[in-house]
Amino acid sequence: MATLEHADVAAPTGLPATLADLADQYHAHAVAVRQVLLLSANAERVYVRRLFEWFGPPDSPGALFRQITPESITQCLIDYASERGPGSRRSMQKTVRLFLRFAYEAEYLESDLSPLSPSVRSPRMGKVARAIPPEYIDTVVSGIVGKAPADLRDRAILCLLSTYGVRGVQIRRLRLCDVDWEGNRIHFRPAKGGRAIDQHLTAKAGNRLAHYIRNARPSSDHGEVFLHTHEPFEPIRHPRQLSRIIRKRIEAAGIELPEGILYGSHCFRHAVASRLCAEVPFKVLVDMLGHRDPSTTLTYGKVAVAALMKAALPWPGGVQ
Repeated sequence: MATLEHADVAAPTGLPATLADLADQYHAHAVAVRQVLLLSANAERVYVRRLFEWFGPPDSPGALFRQITPESITQCLIDYASERGPGSRRSMQKTVRLFLRFAYEAEYLESDLSPLSPSVRSPRMGKVARAIPPEYIDTVVSGIVGKAPADLRDRAILCLLSTYGVRGVQIRRLRLCDVDWEGNRIHFRPAKGGRAIDQHLTAKAGNRLAHYIRNARPSSDHGEVFLHTHEPFEPIRHPRQLSRIIRKRIEAAGIELPEGILYGSHCFRHAVASRLCAEVPFKVLVDMLGHRDPSTTLTYGKVAVAALMKAALPWPGGVQ
């Protein structure tokens, strides 16, 4: 096997014709060889595309592999880390590592460069959930006062996020049939290996949803509740599209989030979970968040300061 110093030797023949074909081959390898779920393999596509784009993108797979060296991979990851949050960095490093291993096994690279993309360890309970402050949520949601279709849609989206604390993907996949108007129930489909969530449809959430569906939602054959406001009125399929909507509304309210809080649906999820952690039984909170593993919910216990103070033992010699 060649050493890393010789990794920039011209790539072998027999490569796919285009970068799209190469991406498809990597996708098929992920499903057939690594045996990952199709949903997970699809999620890797965006990071493969970003990897290609960093290199130009090149006009052919051969040109791509000629550019791949230890130095270029390291610089690619450094550049990416300077522009993205920890979750995106973790996903990018994982995809780059797997892609490089695939390229070596397919004999597109003479050396296995996958160790150059390190894994990111996330110690269990090693982080404190960062949430958007409650007063910010009220300002953002109440600040959407227009009657345009986008205003009614975004008001309903932010109301659901701040009421139920569900994931962004569960908002994007919410379907018309998931809302039981007569029974006052709303169903959010499982996501990220979690469980489905069934909740009472509050008056505020129901009114916001009904107002959007009746007065602003385009006529469409799509079953998803939330659609783009421009033709062809497709569902909001990608996480970044929902994140752009949320960021736009936060910035329009004149709010700058504290350091460490990202402009996305998770800041609302963390806010709901943090608020309820000391107010509802732990099992109820686990069910509300759709977690299969209760230990995942424990991270929100770190922000329940009032409850933690009650559990603290008095310091010897301190104030009684």
